[in-house]
Amino acid sequence: MGNQEKAEKGDTVLATSTRLFKGRVVEDSNEKKGESLLASTPVVVLSAILGRTPTLEEYKDAVQDIDLTKFKPPLEKSLDTLSVHF
Repeated sequence: MGNQEKAEKGDTVLATSTRLFKGRVVEDSNEKKGESLLASTPVVVLSAILGRTPTLEEYKDAVQDIDLTKFKPPLEKSLDTLSVHF
């Protein structure tokens, strides 16, 4: 969601943003309190795919081969001078 977008009143929103103060992303409806929940990026992505919050086992299965602690940016500069990464 962009910074100006809001969910429907009473929805539950899972987001990676720490700016989830009451009423910013979702408001209460007459039937249900709106919820803004903070989660890691893998949990938010998996939730979007499943359409619900994953179980612990589903999460473990989905991230078992991902090791972001070993990510390294390229050591050599890109030959493409238009690259935004260098």
